[in-house]
Amino acid sequence: MLSKKIIKFQKVIEYSFNDLEVLLTALTHKSYAFQIGQKSCNERMEFLGDSVLSTIVAEALYLRYPTDNEGKLSQLKSQIVSTPNLSVWAQKIKLGNYIFLGKNNDTRESRKRESLLCDVFEAVVGAVYLDGGFENARNFVLKFLDFKREIVITDYKSKLQEIAQRLYKKIPDYRIVKEFGPDHNKKFKAAVFVNSELLGNGVGSSKKEAHQAAAQKALKNLKKSLDVNIV
Repeated sequence: MLSKKIIKFQKVIEYSFNDLEVLLTALTHKSYAFQIGQKSCNERMEFLGDSVLSTIVAEALYLRYPTDNEGKLSQLKSQIVSTPNLSVWAQKIKLGNYIFLGKNNDTRESRKRESLLCDVFEAVVGAVYLDGGFENARNFVLKFLDFKREIVITDYKSKLQEIAQRLYKKIPDYRIVKEFGPDHNKKFKAAVFVNSELLGNGVGSSKKEAHQAAAQKALKNLKKSLDVNIV
């Protein structure tokens, strides 16, 4: 059963591992490792994959957009390596079906959770890099990059900062006002203020996501109340 699952996943990602233990580690969540009394899980590989992925995307953007400045390239990279986008990539290969989760964490909702899919996707990138080197990792990542479609920058925090400085001459202040949910599915509620005025609230699976959600809501509120032109 295990071998069939692993064989199928390699076909899906179009890469065959020389060392299957590397792939198994990439797909092993800490809850499953704890359940079977195993020390290794995918957290270290996720750390590595995050850096490898960032380098690959930065190189691709540098070559694809030779006239764009550092600020624009940084915005594009942040959008591509964001949790929502990486979770979409993970869904394309049905990554949630192949993750090894502990019994208490193994639910349909958990396997669809953005933060989990993003983390394991990064771990898989790290696994391909460890097993096959940078070139194979690059080939794996570039399959997901679609430069035929324009990348729409949705960095709401940057956009809100630009609008706030224009309207208020101030930088928005973000605060985490609430944390809720179990440890394996923690949620954060953020609020964003300018001059102590609440502009918007937002919820996310990480503080970063909550900040973005709050900024998105603030932009909608500003557009509605002040008729601000927000592109």
